[in-house]
This record gives sequence, C-alpha cells and structure tokens, in this order.
Amino acid sequence: MLKSLSKFKRQNKEKFKIPRCVQDTIPIDKVYKDGIFSVGKRYSKTYMFSDINYSDASGEDKKGILLGYGEMLNSLDASCTAKITILNRKVDPEEISNKILIHKADDELNDLRQAYNDLILENLAKSDNLIQEKYITITTFKNNISEARTFFSRISLELSSYFGKIGSDCKELTTNERLKILHDFYRDPYEPFEFDINDSTYKGHSFKEKICPDMPKYEKNYFKFNERYGRVLYLENYPQYLKDKFVAEICGLNKNLVYSMDILTIPTDEAVKEAENKLLGVNTNITNWQQRQNANNNFSAVIPYDMESQRKECKEFLDDLTLRDQKMLLCNVTIVHMADSKEELDMDTETIQSIARANSCELSALFFASRQLDGLVTALPIGINRLDIFRTLLTESASAFVPFRAQEVMDPGGIWYGQNKLTNNLIICDKAELQNPNAFILGVPGAGKSFLAKEEIEFYACATNDDILVCDPENEYSNIIKKLGGAVIEIAAGSPDHINAMDMSEGYGDSGNPVGDKSQFVMSLFEQLDNNKKGITPIDRSIIDRCVSLVYEEARETKTIPTLKTLRSMLLRQPEVEARSLALKLELFTDGNLDAFAHETNVDVTNRIISYNIFNLGKQLKTMGLLVITDAMINRVNENWRKGKRTHVFIDEIHVIFENEESASFFASAWRQFRKRDAYPTGITQNVKYLLGSKQGTSMLSNSEFIVMLNQSPNDREDLAELLKISKEQQVYITNAQSGCGLIKYGASLVPFVNRIPEDNLIYQMNTTKPSDRNMGFNSHKE
Repeated sequence: MLKSLSKFKRQNKEKFKIPRCVQDTIPIDKVYKDGIFSVGKRYSKTYMFSDINYSDASGEDKKGILLGYGEMLNSLDASCTAKITILNRKVDPEEISNKILIHKADDELNDLRQAYNDLILENLAKSDNLIQEKYITITTFKNNISEARTFFSRISLELSSYFGKIGSDCKELTTNERLKILHDFYRDPYEPFEFDINDSTYKGHSFKEKICPDMPKYEKNYFKFNERYGRVLYLENYPQYLKDKFVAEICGLNKNLVYSMDILTIPTDEAVKEAENKLLGVNTNITNWQQRQNANNNFSAVIPYDMESQRKECKEFLDDLTLRDQKMLLCNVTIVHMADSKEELDMDTETIQSIARANSCELSALFFASRQLDGLVTALPIGINRLDIFRTLLTESASAFVPFRAQEVMDPGGIWYGQNKLTNNLIICDKAELQNPNAFILGVPGAGKSFLAKEEIEFYACATNDDILVCDPENEYSNIIKKLGGAVIEIAAGSPDHINAMDMSEGYGDSGNPVGDKSQFVMSLFEQLDNNKKGITPIDRSIIDRCVSLVYEEARETKTIPTLKTLRSMLLRQPEVEARSLALKLELFTDGNLDAFAHETNVDVTNRIISYNIFNLGKQLKTMGLLVITDAMINRVNENWRKGKRTHVFIDEIHVIFENEESASFFASAWRQFRKRDAYPTGITQNVKYLLGSKQGTSMLSNSEFIVMLNQSPNDREDLAELLKISKEQQVYITNAQSGCGLIKYGASLVPFVNRIPEDNLIYQMNTTKPSDRNMGFNSHKE
C-alpha cells in the first residue's frame, strides 16, 4: 500500500461508536468562530467558489479552464485532503417572490405593479427554482487549532489565486454559513436558521441541536428525514477517457442532490516509485511469459495484447508523472439525492444511473444503513471521508470532473431581466452590487433596446423613490413617462419650453474647477456649430475659456443668470478676430430661429420623473440638444446627491455624442460624475461603431459593469467580442437573435437571456413599438 494512503487511513481512523441520539450522527466535535470545524485532530474549512461559463465556452477556452483547474488540483499537497462539492437545492418560490415582487403603494401605479408581479410569478413557475452552489472543503491533520489556522491562512490565499485565474471567485465561509448548509440539508430548507455561537456557548447548548434532522431513519439502501427520502450512490467504475460533461449532466438534473469528489494527493516521488514498481512487475511478467514460450521452442510468439497494453499504460503513467507535471490523485465520488417519496427516489436513482451509463460510468448504491450514514457524512461539505473507496487518477483525468457549468445572476431586490437561456432560472440584477453601475443597452433597430429601457424605468418608478431622467431623441418614452406621472419637456425650435445651456449648480463638474468644466462643455457646443466638422482651434479654445470665466465672474457680481446670449455678448467685446468669428457662429443659436437653449430655464424640473423630448429639435440641433440635456442632468444629479437621493439617467442615441473629440471628452467627464454622485447612467445605442470609434467611448464601454447586448450586426458583433472577450460560442446568442434575447454582461459574468412578455400584459401594451401592435391600439409612439 502507498505510504501516503496508509498514513491517511491511520489518521482518518475513528473509533466505532454507536450513535445514542440524533446529534451523534453528525461527526463534528467543535466549531470555531472563523468557520473551522474539528473532528479529533482533523480540522476543515469550506470555501465557496462561483460558477463560470464552461458549457458554452470555446474549445480553446475550455482547455484553458481545465488546465487552470488542474493547476489548482496540483497545488494541493499530501498534508491535506480536498472535497469538491456541488449542492443543488430547491428554493422556495414564495421566498424568491417576496424578495423581487413590488409591493402596492398609495398611488395610481398599482396596475403596473400588478402587471410586473404577474410577469415575475409566471416566469417563476416556468423556472427550475434551483440554486447550484459550489464548495471546496480542505481538511488537514494538525495538533491544535493554532497550527490549523496558520495552515488555512496560507491555503486561502492560494485557492483565491488559482480560482481567480480561471475567472471564478473564492471566499471563505463563516461558521453560520457552513452550519446553514447542513441545516438546509438535514432539515426543512425553507425553515429559517439562526445561530449565535456566543449565546450557545453561554447557555451550554450544542450547535448540533440547530441542524440535526428530526427522527432520521437509515435503511438498507436509502435513508429518510421526516417525509423526505434520500440515497447515497458512489462511482464504482469509470472509463479510461471520461467526457467533461459527466458532472454537468448529473448536476443539471432538476433535483435536490449533493455531488462530492474527495481528493487525496500522493507525493510525486512516492507516485513515481509506485509506477516504476508496477512497470517492473509488468515487464517481469512479460519476461517470464517469453521464457516459458522459449522453453517450448516457440521463439516467434507474440506478447499477449493485455500484457502489452499494461506495459504501455504503465509507461504512459510514468511519463505523465515525470515529464508532464501530472500528480497522482486518489479520488472518491459520491452522490446524494433526495425525493418526496420512495417511488420518486427509485425513479431518480435510475435516471442518475442511466446518465452515468451513457458516459460509460457505473454508479451503485451503498448497502446497509451504516454505509448510507457513512456515505452521507462523506458527501456533505464537513471534511470527512468514511468510505474506503479510492480510484487512481492523474491530474488531467481528475480535471475531467470539472465542476463548472454556467453563471447565474440572482440578486435579491434586483430587476428581472428575463430567463437564463442555459439554466432556465430567473436573471435578477441589482446594479448596486457591482463595482460601478454604469450601463449600456446595445442592439440593432427592432432588437428591443427601448422596450428593455422602459421596463427598467417602470421598475424604478414603481419600486423606488429614486429620480429618473430620460433624454429622448426619438419620442419613444413620452407615453410611459406620462403614465408614470412624470413630466415631458418638449425642446424644439420655437417651443415655449427652454433649457438654459449655461446653468451651473453647486458642485458642478468632477475636476474641482466648475468653471473649467463648464468651459469644456461650451467648447463641445461650439464643435457642434461647425458645419465643416474641422473642430475648433487652440486659439478658439483660449478665447472660449476666457469668456466663460468672465461671464460667470460678472454673473456672481451682478447676481444674474448667464445664458448663451450673455456669452455671445462677451465674445463680441473681445479684441481678437477669432472671437468675432465665434460670436457669428453662435448668432443663429442665440438670436436666430434655433435659440432653444439661449434663454433662462422656464420649465418645471422638480418632478421625480422627467423626459427631455428633443424629437422635433431638428437634425442641426439634435446633437447639441443631447449635450445640453446631459449638462442639465448633471445639475439635477448634483442637487440630488447633496440631498442623499439616487438618480437614474437614461440617454438614448448616445452614439452621436462621440462624433467629435470635444463632445466625447465632455460626456466622458459627465459619465464619471454620474458615478461619483450616486447616479446610475444607462447609454442606449444601435451604432456601436460610433461608440468604439472614440477612445472615450471605448473606455466607457469597457469599464461598464452592466451591458445588455441584443441582436448585433456582424461588424458590431466582432468589435464587441474583441473588446469584452466574448467567445464564438457566446456570440451565437447575439447573432440573428429574436427581439428581447441576447447576452448580459454583469460584472465578470456573461449570461445569455430571453426576455419575452405576453401581449396581454400591460407592460407589453405600454412598451411595444412594433407597427403591427399599433393597429391593435397599443403604444402608438414612433420606434
């Protein structure tokens, strides 16, 4: 027997003890505040790691993930054992709905709240209601808790580093989090769990009282907790080459189950010696066979196939250990599945075994009640292995049991964005959980951009007291803004509504120099006035900067509000010829027919929900209008920030702002300021090329944590794939995608989604922009 295996069995040996009470079936002696469990001289700690997109990754990406996962397995040494656990648990639909449904309020929006809630409940009924959690439990044999803590402080950093390399997060579980896993398995998972280690110690209560099952029964090949039945299976045989989909297919079942793989690492020198001894034994058998043949004058006899195969396998095994940096691992795979009846349990067992057979594996049930108990304890993330069932694998072979499948996004209190196309679970996103809330919605015309943006606006209006500001260049949002009780400000040539382009609230800008930031904004306006698109010269910039400073200096002295007319007057007072040229460019927009932004603001901007409709502004003023509206939004965001209020900003047709350098620089500055002032900005565009053609636009897009990608044109799809590292397999979800379907980038996650709303739902009827729906009396606004 291998020395390491012999040592492990000696250390792992427990005195046989007949359980006298239910608590005795849980083999944990002591729990510590930092999440460490102890059983004798065994100390264990559990880490939770996040899922990554493996099933739809490219072949090259899958190879990289497998190599990274194998590298993590290689990092484990013989001083510890590892247990990879995948836990499938059903979640209470009522619990989920309570966290994401919108409560009624004393206003006129309850019909919309009811429509949203009906939509959630309908999709919740279609989903699997299954949460898949992944853990790695490390167990080490130490003399005391101090040595164990020193060991775990080192291993925690290593695991975090290795999982981070393959795009997964790894975090330590607290004592309560570990106990809750056991509580949810042993007892009713919908039952609340509360445990205070200090209070329990003070009262002399055992933590086991909080997690142990009520009246468990262990039978010949199954067990029973209250009205739930369970069975432990173990992997008895597996093929020489195992497909990487085995674990995903088993854990992809819509069943409560626990999959565990125990791993014991054998030191390389010991493994090499064992492989050499085995090869020597095979060669000896072949030599003896040849001698017997020669003794019978059979000098041309061919070595039997089985002997030759054994020698080849031993050589390959030895080469893997010595040349390919592989390690010898002793592994044990156990699966526990639960059901509501014995009949359902038997059917589920057959289903799981048939999946295993399809992958040339054999899963068998553990017989006898004591073995079912041992198997259950082994499968759970406690850190104990009571089954003496080991199979020899190399690192590469063990990596085939890859625990990754697909990423999920389910933030309590977030917004529903649809169903995960891979797992059929709800996608619930809360931008507050991200490093920054900056967002984009991208897609070709008709892909569903404005529909999705309207859904967000309606949710914020119904579920929060936050302010909502919308820049609407195509008159797509007026209908819902009025329905929500908001104000629609019509900005157009000759309109009585005016927004002063020179307004500047307290705290304006993000550089600490408000006048300087306002000067940058005015320069971007002058770029829009240049029909030749040559831009403004350095001399022009100097004159503009000087005049803007003088205008605000005079305004402070006279306590007046400056406008573009004030700025033009100041330009005319300057001695330079260029100043007169700038004033001439500005004349049409101050004294001519296009003076929409040259007057003091005369509209009510106190409403919680405001839409700036610039549809009738005309092509010549539309880009300028976007800039002025954005500047007005900055002022509102600053005011809200000082009041401690959050603002949601939606800017449609955002790509036109990036057509020249000055306006792009101004908007990039505004984008940063939104984030710093507790505003959640969302840019909406169909022209990704314009966005990526600007350095500022590219930077904004690459640094945004939330991006919804609907159907994309071929060129845009390639650019986005390169920028956001989207594999060819994932690009399928944004290629010829149906309306409301695509990819969501949420932090580091890329999740394919489907967002379909029935036509009889009020949300659909309010938000649709399809021409065919207008004939049915639905939303009549232009797309």
